[in-house]
Amino acid sequence: MTSWKRKPPRVADLTRAQYSGWDCCWCGKRLTHGARSAGRAQGSSGAYDLSVEVYECGRRCPARPRRPTSSRTGDTP
Repeated sequence: MTSWKRKPPRVADLTRAQYSGWDCCWCGKRLTHGARSAGRAQGSSGAYDLSVEVYECGRRCPARPRRPTSSRTGDTP
């Protein structure tokens, strides 16, 4: 079984609360129970690695990027 996951936003695109793990990295709402990891946001400043684990509201976050629709091979428009 393979899991599908979108890359989280870059560190430069996060607010302080999102970077600190207080808010959802997608919609910015305050996190409560049920929050889950969205992955590791990548970023650096010179030689300093600023990458951090970020969190999302959950699977049904309204601002979370959705899985792209795949087209079947051989289909023509």
